[in-house]
Order: sequence, then structure tokens, then C-alpha cells
Amino acid sequence: MQLHQNHNTNNEAQHWNSFKDGDAAAFEYLYKTYSASLYNYGSKFSKDKDLIKECIQDLFVGLWTRKNSVGNPEHVKNYLYKSFRHAIFKKAFKLSKNETYEETENYQFQVVLNVEETLIDHERRLQVSEKLQSALAKLTARQREAIFLKFYEQLSYEEIAEVMGITVKAGYKIMARSLDYLRNNLSKDDLLLLYLMLHLKLLN
Repeated sequence: MQLHQNHNTNNEAQHWNSFKDGDAAAFEYLYKTYSASLYNYGSKFSKDKDLIKECIQDLFVGLWTRKNSVGNPEHVKNYLYKSFRHAIFKKAFKLSKNETYEETENYQFQVVLNVEETLIDHERRLQVSEKLQSALAKLTARQREAIFLKFYEQLSYEEIAEVMGITVKAGYKIMARSLDYLRNNLSKDDLLLLYLMLHLKLLN
């Protein structure tokens, strides 16, 4: 697993360096590799499809125009997610006509679970889906986002902290509180089902 991760990291770095040298094919690779995932991530912050697409476009156009001055991130994916997240917040604040940009705890991050019949029988599907969705809804947006990044995107705590702009300690604390709440409010079977759904990317 570690070898696979190292290979991906090295592959990303090669394309990133080529993009910085003006290689349009490498830039296209980065766009095609991450644009769909970024869109999915953005859809959790906003239902405005045009806003999400515009933020993705702004992100990549900005990268291309600044290719001679951008740095060399250790993890390209994390860098793109963090930059895109910042763009989403900034665009949303601009549209709300706030004078200054400032990230707060009060933001949207909605995940909708898609319980497939292959996981549980039809009779229990609606009941379980509502129970899991209700439990997630009781978490804060920051907690839902951390869970999404941890189980759906399979990021480490260090990477979650990097993307969300928080300390690693804060990331652990957010996740611990989230999991404690879920453990106390879901049966063991339902909690395992939730983890499975997140791991299998059964989210809309």
C-alpha cells in the first residue's frame, strides 16, 4: 500500500513539474485526474453547480497563468483540494456581498448517503438510510467534512489538517468528537454500515 502511495506521489510530482515547465499535456492530465473529484467535494459545500464549475475553472486557469511561480507541494492532491476549498469559501462570501473574506464555523457541508440494495435488504433500506442521515446531520459541518476527507478521500490526519487549514491536533479532536457521537447514537451494525458506505464512496 505504501509503495502504491509513493508511486502515485512520484507520478503526481512528475506531472506537476512538467506542467510548471509549460507542458500542456501534463496540465491536462492534472485537470482530468482531479476535476471530477473536486466537483464532488465542492458539491458538499454548495448546490450551485455553476459556482462549483467556476471555482474549478478559476483554480486551473490560475495555476496555468502562475505556472512559473507556483511552488512544489509535497502532495498535489492536497494542494488542489486546499486551494479549491479556499476558492469555494471566497466565492461564496463574495456572492453574499460580505466586505471581507473570513472562514467561520458556520458553513454548509452536506453529504447524502446512497444505501444500495446490495448492502442491506429492501425492507430495512429506508429505515437505516434515514437513521444514518439523521446522525450525520447532527454533526457540525466541520465534523462532516473531516469524516468525508478521512473515510471517503482516505486522507491522513496530517493531510486533513493541511486541506482544512487546521492543526493536526485539531483534526484529531474533530474526528474523535465525531466518532464518539456516532458510536453513542448508532448501533454497532449501523455504525459499521456507515463506515462501509463511506469507504465504498456511496455518497451523492
